[in-house]
Amino acid sequence: MAKPFSQRYGYVKVEEVIQVSDLDDETRRAIWNCLYVTFFDNSNFSNYAVNCAKMVWTYHFNFDADKIPSYDKDYPPRASLLTTIKKYIYACEWFHLFDLIEFLVENTSLLSKVALDKYLNHVFRKFGVGYTIINGLVTPVSDEVEIESVQKAIDNNIESSKYHLQRALELLSDREQPDFRNSIKESISAIESLCRKITGDDKGTLGKLIKVVEEKGYIHQSMKNAFSSLYGYTSDTGGIRHSLTDAGENPTLEDARYMLVICSAFSNYLISKMGD
Repeated sequence: MAKPFSQRYGYVKVEEVIQVSDLDDETRRAIWNCLYVTFFDNSNFSNYAVNCAKMVWTYHFNFDADKIPSYDKDYPPRASLLTTIKKYIYACEWFHLFDLIEFLVENTSLLSKVALDKYLNHVFRKFGVGYTIINGLVTPVSDEVEIESVQKAIDNNIESSKYHLQRALELLSDREQPDFRNSIKESISAIESLCRKITGDDKGTLGKLIKVVEEKGYIHQSMKNAFSSLYGYTSDTGGIRHSLTDAGENPTLEDARYMLVICSAFSNYLISKMGD
């Protein structure tokens, strides 16, 4: 779908197009409409939707379990469950709204026909939200190619690498206490685990393993050199005075996101070569 005229021709400021640290009223309304139409008011999931709304009241909002109101009927001054959730979506801090979205996605994940993450990601793209739901987590990645690369690496990898990538994603997506340094370490560890699988060396470090991977014909020397340089940049093995993983340095969101995406892409490449 093409971007609106106002965005294509620069009549709207960048910060008004890409929402990173706030959500405007239009976006909040679109999120509520998405949840209401696809789930809360969907007759195919009526019983589950009621139970899910009760779970939001009890376990997410932490309200009294013995005072759960009607599902969709307001009895002033008491608001219904749906009205309570709607008011929260319109008024809460943007990061708390993402917490609620993650809660709902997790608790509807077993319903194959709901796919809240799919519908909400469509809303995010349409309204310029700089995040995407990946594996149930609202993640600060919005480029479709990057999203596909990360998701593919998590879905199709060996278990140890899959764990490290999922952990990197979790650390990157923590909106209250993001840990970019350890996210970077987990991304690198995913490649290290995969290279150990390829080489059969369970104790080797990535700097050594990547050379063996090249010798086995999985990657070209130029690619090996490029990734070795990147590894040196993050681990200080290349003689860099301050690496991204040193305690004295402060990696940024951009650093951690780049490492997750590039390690996911490299992982996908190695997996495909293993299958040749």
